[in-house]
Amino acid sequence: MAGFSFSQVPSQNKCRWFIKHGATTRYDRGFRSKAQADAWISAFGKDLDWRAGFVFRLKGLDADISVVDRKGQLAKP
Repeated sequence: MAGFSFSQVPSQNKCRWFIKHGATTRYDRGFRSKAQADAWISAFGKDLDWRAGFVFRLKGLDADISVVDRKGQLAKP
């Protein structure tokens, strides 16, 4: 894995859940459900360094990636 880019996050309307990478959250890409976000995280497979619910880190990165709502609150499993 070369790194993380917000272009890896689906671009769709009516999203309730968004990706926060480090201190940056993008609201123009995201997920309509926590199930979609969970499947997206799982798709990283061997590139995942670790995962705890909706917070994870990819191998080679030094910042956490998390799934948050529009207010920045972490998604609960």
